[in-house]
Amino acid sequence: MTNQRIWRKPGLRYPEPFDALFFDVDGILLYTVDSFHATDIATAEYVVGTLHGLDWGQHEGKPLVTLQDIEQFKLAGGFNNDWDMCYLLSSLYTAIWREWRGTTLAARTTEEWANLAREAHLAGRGGRTWVNTVVPESARLDYHIVGDIYHEYYWGAEGIRTYYGREPRYVQNQQGLYLREHFLFQPDIFQRFRASGIKHMGLITGRVGPEVEVALAMLERYTEERWWEVVIPGDVCPKPDPRALRMAIAQTGARGGLFIGDTADDRDLVRYYMESRQAGEPEFLSAMMVNPSEIELYQQRGADLIVKSIDDLLLCLPEGVAE
Repeated sequence: MTNQRIWRKPGLRYPEPFDALFFDVDGILLYTVDSFHATDIATAEYVVGTLHGLDWGQHEGKPLVTLQDIEQFKLAGGFNNDWDMCYLLSSLYTAIWREWRGTTLAARTTEEWANLAREAHLAGRGGRTWVNTVVPESARLDYHIVGDIYHEYYWGAEGIRTYYGREPRYVQNQQGLYLREHFLFQPDIFQRFRASGIKHMGLITGRVGPEVEVALAMLERYTEERWWEVVIPGDVCPKPDPRALRMAIAQTGARGGLFIGDTADDRDLVRYYMESRQAGEPEFLSAMMVNPSEIELYQQRGADLIVKSIDDLLLCLPEGVAE
């Protein structure tokens, strides 16, 4: 990448004017591999191993799901919501170790499943819809039960009592994995964005409910300000639905800018918006913050910018940014 940190699409043209930056939260502002991703794995293992009593070699230390498996499905798109990711993993791996055991379906690699999920996503039948189409009903636990288990791992017993007013039903004496989250940027970065001419900033996130509240409180304490004008959570409009970006634009009066994310749904959010953009609607770029192994893929998928951190965006802003 340019300067070893930044890649720009050849011939990139910036929107004029350029006055807005919208951010994903998880993986962009907060490091969540040890929280959300760990919750995805723990939930799948609980459903497959504890609820269904299946043996995939866990007693010999074999993992059911790896972080690489999760990344494959994040790259596919349709699983930005971690409830959906947990539903996918628990359903798919139940079928692999029970309904499909000994068949060619059970022998498929994660990459093969993720490629099928990507094809369905591009055809408008991805995510949870794809899971319900592909995985036998007998292997699919009720979606809301999966969500409850997910919450109990993510929040822990104390968090469940605090934010949901109930006792844990499945996972007892668990410390919340959300406590492992930490920041991925310098606390004064939003002041520096404003000093560079950015007038509007906001968040478009897959988080919902207390997940949003806690993240906002953490961000405000860390930066010592409430720097965002708008928050579009997943239960208001889930990515990659382009209405999420339209809502952020409408609520801020943004006239042009970029959205930065780290998953296929983040890239597709901007792609779908630009493909459906009407006369008079502002232009927006798609910036990605991804693993080195994913850079070439997102170049091929049409990302406008690829950076290693949001601090690098300062080096990407056009001159006369908000004139």
